[in-house]
Amino acid sequence: MKSLNAIILLLILLVPSIASALSGEKEVLIEADRLEYLKESQTYHLRGHVKIVQGNATLLADSVDYNQATGDITARGNVSFDDGESLIRGEELSLNLDTKDGTIKKADILFRRDNYHVRADLIHKKGEKEYSLSRPVFTTCDAPVPEWCFQAERADIVLEDRLKARKVKFRIKGLPVLYSPFFWAPISTERKSGLLIPEVGYRSNKGLHWRQPLYLVLAPNRDMTVYLDYFSRRGLGEGLEYRYIERGTGEGKWYIFHQHDRKLEKDFLEFTGRHSLFRKEGVSGFLDVSLVNRRSYLQEYKHRVAERVQRYLESTGELSLPLAYGRLSLMARGWQDMSKEGRTGDIPQKVPEAAIEIYPWRYKALYLSLRTSLGYFYSENLHRAIRMDIHPRLLLSSGDEVRVTQSLGLRETLYSFSNTDDYPSSLSRESLDYRIRVHSGFMKKYGDVLHLMEPEVSYSFIPETEELPLLDRTELYDRVSLIEAGIRNHFFYKGDEVLSLRITEGYDFHGGDRPFGQIRLEASLFKPFPLKVDTSYDPNSGEFERINYTLGVRVKGIGISLSQRYSRKDDILSYTGGIEIPVTGKFRILSGIWYNAKGEGLQDLTIKAVYTGQCWGYTLAFNKRPDDYGIFFMIELKGLGAIKLTGI
Repeated sequence: MKSLNAIILLLILLVPSIASALSGEKEVLIEADRLEYLKESQTYHLRGHVKIVQGNATLLADSVDYNQATGDITARGNVSFDDGESLIRGEELSLNLDTKDGTIKKADILFRRDNYHVRADLIHKKGEKEYSLSRPVFTTCDAPVPEWCFQAERADIVLEDRLKARKVKFRIKGLPVLYSPFFWAPISTERKSGLLIPEVGYRSNKGLHWRQPLYLVLAPNRDMTVYLDYFSRRGLGEGLEYRYIERGTGEGKWYIFHQHDRKLEKDFLEFTGRHSLFRKEGVSGFLDVSLVNRRSYLQEYKHRVAERVQRYLESTGELSLPLAYGRLSLMARGWQDMSKEGRTGDIPQKVPEAAIEIYPWRYKALYLSLRTSLGYFYSENLHRAIRMDIHPRLLLSSGDEVRVTQSLGLRETLYSFSNTDDYPSSLSRESLDYRIRVHSGFMKKYGDVLHLMEPEVSYSFIPETEELPLLDRTELYDRVSLIEAGIRNHFFYKGDEVLSLRITEGYDFHGGDRPFGQIRLEASLFKPFPLKVDTSYDPNSGEFERINYTLGVRVKGIGISLSQRYSRKDDILSYTGGIEIPVTGKFRILSGIWYNAKGEGLQDLTIKAVYTGQCWGYTLAFNKRPDDYGIFFMIELKGLGAIKLTGI
């Protein structure tokens, strides 16, 4: 039995996954029509329907021979090995115990997890890590004639090192599409420096685009990617991305890109990145930076609509230290105004602000909290300011069926100004805030329909204070005497929420002859299709101040989405929409549009054709903007990743 166990364990060394499956001391079960041992030649022979089982692994063959004298093991005829994770078939499998050399003839290997198929006329194992494959074929397709495959005349593999192949062909449905006389790739589990797959694309205003990345390993915990961008009509660009994980100081990713645009005769520069460190105890923090030197860089070189239309770029950073009953923090925030070519202009920059927060401390039904801060503010064109803000608050909550919550805050804010003639060198603001909220809930059931209704009334009061320059939201703490009433409704059908409605309106005691505030409706429909609405109506002017909605619906497999953003105050009216049409089970057409109805017209239109097969897919897209258009093409080979030709 021990000799037969050695046969199996050494036989499976040819494929590492097999060795992993059967390397334990589990019981070995053997079935064969005939088992024979020849003492003169020290050879074991198993003949006819050989089946050897150990754990979850099963080896099948017509015959198995083991020569103790030479160390040769051979399995012939319908050889099959299955361990649940991989399936290996072949005509003949052999291995020499001394030299560690082995072969599989007419090999067909399936790795189930990623659906990798590897076929070869001959796989030759040389020693522990070297393999040679004759006429190998690789694919993730299940069909006898795969939709795609890589085929080579010969391939040599050194585990945890590299793969070399000669006369490599990429075939689609058996037809050769691409050819390379030589192919080399690292297959080490460790990262290695080298060139990455380039990205190629086209835009009408920039011409052909080629981005070539170079990956560099700097250390086990650090690496970087260097980019060289070429635009045939604009010139060269250079980029660098640096990534790291440092024990005790955190992790981060930083990116810098420079583009000399010979058409516009401008140099563009972008710098972004984030560093973060989070600890349960001790100092934690983050730094998030986003800077460009010109607004036109976003419009010219950013693909996403949300990035191209940004009004402001924000950079923030914070250090925090947990305390027994709160936290200590040091925070900074900077803004770039994209409407002024990235200059900070009149916007106050917070550089920095220190704060102490005391979390709510409870005494029976009473809660006490405190926040105090000291900050320095700087603006490019205006004043400098130092501000200290102290804001303790008391909160009292009572009641059961009718819940009453009250809060009282006292606030002292001190200012020191310089570089301004609009304000004295020092100012102070003493104020208070009071809020009371009465809330309840009712429930009614109508068969399978459950209706929850939650009415609420609140009153907020802050006395009038001295006019101050706007540094951040702290200065918005000013004159308020406002009653707000609202009701929220939830509708459930057989336990699932199908509709939520909330209506609110306020009455402003400082509103003069127009005390009634806007009537706001917030609605969310969950079934039979998703719909969200957020709208405000001004009863004084008789006009809607805001109408925002998002709708998604699917009819006979066709998906349609539509959203609107309208603000009367900001003079905004824009629409976004999309449609998805499934032409077949594998092929679909998608389209998306962004339209500005305030005179600017069409801002972005994308049409895509997407094919998704069992083992591969492709996306072909056309993108139109006001001044240019682009083409995007991507092929995805499942199990290998994507080859991209980018233009949007």
